[in-house]
Amino acid sequence: MEKLKKFFGEVKAEAKKTTWPNREELLTSTGVVLFILGVSALYLFLVDLLFSGTLGALLQRF
Repeated sequence: MEKLKKFFGEVKAEAKKTTWPNREELLTSTGVVLFILGVSALYLFLVDLLFSGTLGALLQRF
């Protein structure tokens, strides 16, 4: 029981050290994440399009 009490005490101490981003930092970080998500989606779309077209062409030949 003492270990559990110590654990939650340490959790509370660590939670007090947490700093939250301000509005500007939050919007900037969100923008970066959305940009990377969009670039990744576009890349995967193009790779999928390339592979599906190549595979379709190969299957039509054979």
